[in-house]
Amino acid sequence: MFAGRYLWWMLIAIAIFLFFTMCFDYVTWLTVVSSGCARIAGSCGPIVVTMTGSMKPSGVYLAGAIILVVTLARIHYLSMSWAWGAVVTIWFVASAPFPLLLANGWTGQLKPETVLEGLPVAFLFLIVFCAYIGWAFEESGARPLGAWRPLRTIIRFSAVYGALFALSEAPAFAAIPGRFLGDMRLSASIAALQPGLHELLIIGRGRDTCAYVVFAIFVAGLAASLLPQNLEELRARLPQPFMLRGSRQ
Repeated sequence: MFAGRYLWWMLIAIAIFLFFTMCFDYVTWLTVVSSGCARIAGSCGPIVVTMTGSMKPSGVYLAGAIILVVTLARIHYLSMSWAWGAVVTIWFVASAPFPLLLANGWTGQLKPETVLEGLPVAFLFLIVFCAYIGWAFEESGARPLGAWRPLRTIIRFSAVYGALFALSEAPAFAAIPGRFLGDMRLSASIAALQPGLHELLIIGRGRDTCAYVVFAIFVAGLAASLLPQNLEELRARLPQPFMLRGSRQ
């Protein structure tokens, strides 16, 4: 998937999410008013339940599905490893409840401290990575993650740490085997392993400081991969903004 098409689909998904979280309640209200159900006691309940309980969540899930699918398609188009698709899926599942939390901000029921407490580190990893692969690598001929092997190793290591941290934090991963496979014992085993993995990743500090440090390394690594990887090209680019017009050869 080309960068332009990827960005277009991402904007469509964001627009769908904003519509269903901010505007769909007005659509529900207009439907109730125009249907005349208020004349009959109790007849408005099924309409409200259907629209707010089924249609509104379906729209939010549709936006999330578009984001995940187009991101995986973009990863495949850039010929990146399949492991990046698995990492992105883990980030996506771990951060899925957070956008629903933000939706409550439109009704004035959300406080800033609640946002900070509910902000998963996986959501930050996901946002930065989606923004990164939106770069038009195919036009410049650049290689995703850069050409320097040490830099690629650092980026991959930080991404794996972010995925493992998401696995240790999100209860959804423990519930998946029980929900889809019917294996409650496997779900209980995963849930029992998550606290130990979390303690291992935070190095016993009791906070997410290590996760944020690794996230900063991840961001710095992705930013560095966009710089010219050839020293001669870098030397040629540096003086260009300071050269007078007509002085370039």
